[in-house]
Amino acid sequence: MKFAWSLRGFLIGLFVLLFGVFPATAQQDINWKSLSEAQELAKENGKKVMLFAEAEWCGYCKKMHKEVFPKQTVQDSLHKYFYPVKVDIESDRKIVFNGSSLTERQLARRFRVSSTPTFIFLDQDGNTIGRQPGFLPTNIFDKLVAFVGSDLTGKQSFKQYLKKHGVDINR
Repeated sequence: MKFAWSLRGFLIGLFVLLFGVFPATAQQDINWKSLSEAQELAKENGKKVMLFAEAEWCGYCKKMHKEVFPKQTVQDSLHKYFYPVKVDIESDRKIVFNGSSLTERQLARRFRVSSTPTFIFLDQDGNTIGRQPGFLPTNIFDKLVAFVGSDLTGKQSFKQYLKKHGVDINR
């Protein structure tokens, strides 16, 4: 009987180890930066900044965190082109944008964020390249990041880009 309990304890421990530890280490989260750090790094390294405007109560924001951001294709695209920054549209936390101090709420107002989530893409100087409101599934979001990141905005439509990459949004 003592052997059965020790074997059972071993199996429970093994289960917890395999399903509790490894999935947590397998999926990394996005390497979020402060806005001032992201802008500084963007200038130094020739990348852009992506603002993720969210709110604590936003269900689709939580869905982005749970379903989209953990995907490797999304992380790879973001890492290649952008420094990502989270902005809580209702927060009074102080941040620095283009050398000026303001709250996250004030920044959201400056960018006229009226719904969450909203993605705002900035160049190295803090100028808006583009914006996209709403939840996007992985197969669209990673393509949007690559499209904006590789400077295709204004050169072709995003719809054409998606079609070229095997994504049909007309279905």
